Amino acid sequence: MDNDAKKELILNTAVSLLAKNGFAKTTLDDIAHALGMKKSSLYYYYENKEALIEDVINHEQSRVCFMLNDAIKSEKGLFEKLSLYETVKFEHVRQSVKLHVVNASVLLEFKSKMLEHLNILHEKETVMMQQVFDDAVKKKEIIKCDTKLIAKTILSVSESLRHREFFYSTFSMNYKLDFENALGEMINTIKLILNGILVNKKLDFNIKEKK
Repeated sequence: MDNDAKKELILNTAVSLLAKNGFAKTTLDDIAHALGMKKSSLYYYYENKEALIEDVINHEQSRVCFMLNDAIKSEKGLFEKLSLYETVKFEHVRQSVKLHVVNASVLLEFKSKMLEHLNILHEKETVMMQQVFDDAVKKKEIIKCDTKLIAKTILSVSESLRHREFFYSTFSMNYKLDFENALGEMINTIKLILNGILVNKKLDFNIKEKK
């Protein structure tokens, strides 16, 4: 196995363990054990856990962007593309929830780096989303409008709904993360926005009360 393939295996293993156990509880020993190698061998690829985590973040960012781009390249209508886009995003967060719950010490140590990564991802998403609306304008699916503003608005609402779930789960002992409900709210938000700019048909709402 060459170095690139070995590094890819290390990253995939690290992502799996971090998603399962979180940042604080995952050690280099855990990762080395899962790989069937000595901890000292990991130092050939990463000098410490922090360097590995940063590479994991880069790896996940590339993977998410690929999945999201694949979703909006589908031969579907505007609403279906946006719905699929959000479904892919929410499902990714649900499956790797502990990657997104960073404890205070890690956050403080990686604050500037994480902010940089988040800003890069946000810009990439804005470009992808704006392109979807630009194409819809060209196809005369929607009226001429500020496509970048609409893209940024949708992304902001989506982010806020996910953060709300994390916030509630942090401050309530009995609260369980409910991304299915949050995704439903996001889909209705998309419908609300599209109903203001669609050229022809209007979208029906399907609002489910949370029990």
